[in-house]
Amino acid sequence: MLILFLIASGALVFGILTILKMQTEKESVTTASVPPSKAPEAVKSPPEPTLGKSDGEPGTPSLPTPPSEQPSLIEPAPEGLGPKAPGMQALEVLEKFLTAKSLAERLPIIETKTPETELAASCLAGPLPPAPKILLEFQESNPVEDVVDFYYSVDFKDADRRANPQTLLVRIRSKSDPKVVVDPFLDLFGGRLASYASKPSDKAGVFQVVASALATCTNPNVPNREKKLTLKLLARDNTKEVAEAYFGKLSKIGEMLEDGTYSLSYGKAKACTVMLRWNTEDDAQHPYLEAIAIKTLDWNP
Repeated sequence: MLILFLIASGALVFGILTILKMQTEKESVTTASVPPSKAPEAVKSPPEPTLGKSDGEPGTPSLPTPPSEQPSLIEPAPEGLGPKAPGMQALEVLEKFLTAKSLAERLPIIETKTPETELAASCLAGPLPPAPKILLEFQESNPVEDVVDFYYSVDFKDADRRANPQTLLVRIRSKSDPKVVVDPFLDLFGGRLASYASKPSDKAGVFQVVASALATCTNPNVPNREKKLTLKLLARDNTKEVAEAYFGKLSKIGEMLEDGTYSLSYGKAKACTVMLRWNTEDDAQHPYLEAIAIKTLDWNP
């Protein structure tokens, strides 16, 4: 029995040792099959520019694409420096006209139908008297012709320092630069109307004036004056007339005054273009200046 027990015990120990050896060998094989852990990858630097076209062909260097939004190279205009108002532009041109010393300086900034030879012999050929007072009287628009008119009251100072009140017109046609309309100025300040009214003539004359109609005729030298009315021809409202012209109550001008739909009325001065003539038929001994038509109720020729 003892011998059998020893033999069984030895077999048991041998079996245990064999199992332990097999487990140890298996763990060694498993450990060897596991790959070593990888080292962290280094941070890659940006690739160098490559040679070649955009389609991959060799040649010129491929340039980097700029950002989609580029800063503007045009600086915005400072606030408050927008385009000047038409009235301010007109005033600047008028001041330039008044301070000019010669016709050459004025020609680029005037509008006229007067021949240049006549302009060269007029008051526009040299300096004008000082004009310390300039005031915008009113503004008129003509949408049909796309015209804006600016009427200015200007007080000139003559050699005796007396005021010479005048009306000057600056016109803006469409989007053109302002121009001084000089024909009314030549008629009134330049003396063309006064010259025509000074002595009888066999020719009719057209003049741009400030007209004021009166419902009477008080000139005793006008024949049949009870049937006539008076048109004062002024350089400016509320000033002494340059001349007076007369017309019949049943004339076209009389009908305009009675109609009431025109911008011409008794006692109200209006810039007009009038046609005049010397009437010598009614009384050859007393010719008078007759207003035969008002061509326009403005200074637009």
